[in-house]
Amino acid sequence: MPRTTRSKLLYLALAACLFLGAFGTWVLLHPASVWVQPWRAARSDTSERIIFGPYPVEADFAFLKEKGVTTIVSLLNPDQPYERALLAQERGHAARHGMKVLNFPMGSILGHSFGKDYMANSRAAAEAALNADGAAYIHCYLGLHRAKNVQRYLAGFAKSESYAGSVERERSSDRLALDEANRAHIEGRHQDSLRELARIEVQDADALLLEGSNHMRLGDLGAAAAAYARVLVVDPDHAGATTGLGFVALRRHNTSSAQHDLGEAERRFTRTLAVRQGDLDATEGLAYVRHRQGRGDEARALLQRVIEANPGHTEVRTLLERLGPASSSGAASGSAVNAP
Repeated sequence: MPRTTRSKLLYLALAACLFLGAFGTWVLLHPASVWVQPWRAARSDTSERIIFGPYPVEADFAFLKEKGVTTIVSLLNPDQPYERALLAQERGHAARHGMKVLNFPMGSILGHSFGKDYMANSRAAAEAALNADGAAYIHCYLGLHRAKNVQRYLAGFAKSESYAGSVERERSSDRLALDEANRAHIEGRHQDSLRELARIEVQDADALLLEGSNHMRLGDLGAAAAAYARVLVVDPDHAGATTGLGFVALRRHNTSSAQHDLGEAERRFTRTLAVRQGDLDATEGLAYVRHRQGRGDEARALLQRVIEANPGHTEVRTLLERLGPASSSGAASGSAVNAP
């Protein structure tokens, strides 16, 4: 075969591969296209409050809103690039329709599960749907495998006595451990609290927030940040976890005096207040930030809001007394105050 002919064939083969690769990517990113639609599962209900199905495209959100859906439980795996892109797109659609997206990544290829957290996240997704304020929509990419696995988890319980009995027994066992962990935390027994939390098989946001708080009290800022970050993986707008990371950054600033730590704290507290106006913990944290920035009058105004809502907050009252009366320049008085 002449060299020119062979070169042409190689170029054609390369062009064909590039085209097929680009086309395949486009198809994956458009799950409602004519190429994917025949393979998508139909929506199905386990109860009036839980709906299962495939990835919801923008047109599906009007239907979900009519059904009273407030929570989207996504099983997409952000480690896969196309599912990461779809998850980001889904969060945008959900926000515009007043819904929140909780992500419990479950890996699946042609119906075969992979990943050490597959079963744990399957159960956690089911629990999140049960605890949703309104109806919940659980989905994976096609609605055929991962969503069906969660549906099977619930199928033996929905609308039956065994549902209430079994889940309540499991939840009560976890709840007892969480109650004991809370008690130990209040009493200052933070290691004991962490041991109780370790007994909880699938930790929810409450357990992770308490874990983060325990690590904060023990001075392990890395472990605290990791616990708060796990909450944000599931719920990126979670106020408690966002505020917790703000206090981690503020504590790091105690020793580093690095401006990026103070900036991170400011960003976290401001984000919380943007989604939950008047949040007292975030207001207090932002007051500490303003104080360190030399913006004493702003710090004083924020602390005053905290005191008005919680007159018994001794740390805030002490700082207010140290700041003294408002100054005309707005500069802070007194030495820097460490984050709690």
